[in-house]
Amino acid sequence: MIVEGGHSFQGYSIGILMFDNKRFPMPPGDVGNATTYPFPVLLRQIPELEDNPYPPLTCEDGSYTPEVQVCINAAQELERAGVRAIAMCCGFFSLIQEVIAKSVSIPVMTSPLMMIPIIRQMLRPDQSIAVVTASAKLLSTEFFSAVNVDMSDRITLVGLDNSVAFNSICMCATGTTLETDELRDDILNGISRARVQDLNIGAVLLECTSFPPYAADVNKETGLPVFDFISCIEWMHRAVVPMQYNGYI
Repeated sequence: MIVEGGHSFQGYSIGILMFDNKRFPMPPGDVGNATTYPFPVLLRQIPELEDNPYPPLTCEDGSYTPEVQVCINAAQELERAGVRAIAMCCGFFSLIQEVIAKSVSIPVMTSPLMMIPIIRQMLRPDQSIAVVTASAKLLSTEFFSAVNVDMSDRITLVGLDNSVAFNSICMCATGTTLETDELRDDILNGISRARVQDLNIGAVLLECTSFPPYAADVNKETGLPVFDFISCIEWMHRAVVPMQYNGYI
């Protein structure tokens, strides 16, 4: 058997682009914790990018803003490093899904919001999706429409805008200590309130890529199916590294 190299390091199926200069805790289940995954991932920081791009994405001369361009450069560098697909570290990167996808030749998933059309098809027409986000105030229509999702169509936002635990480490905070039980309770309480307001919630989508560590707690508490970015990344991994089945009949 002949195998081909071409890269200084090998064996990474998924490359994950992270913010620069972030030091908050990332427990197993977080997109930025390498032990989250049952396969090797290549984590790389986007140089000097500490927040996701916001509209507009282009300058007056038609070129991409510096924030968008550094994301493009980082994705292209991951592709050159030999990864087979790319994911990003925050659901708000949905805004540049099309931009990144057309800048590389490998699959790209920037945000859990991309899962919404599939989830909708799994549910009854009268059921809605609870989208649990870091900030309901900031997660505006643009981030949904960028991935072809109608925000007004059976979406109930659950924001952690007032979570002391979460906002001590994220959303421009610089904390390096997290009380995971408090964050878990804030997520569960937010979903509980949403279910009182919307009796038709049929599934939960954890939009924030720091929330998958609590997916099992959400499922246990609500009995609802819970979707998150880690399961989405694993799905993408299976597409670029198909499983070899061994068995018998």
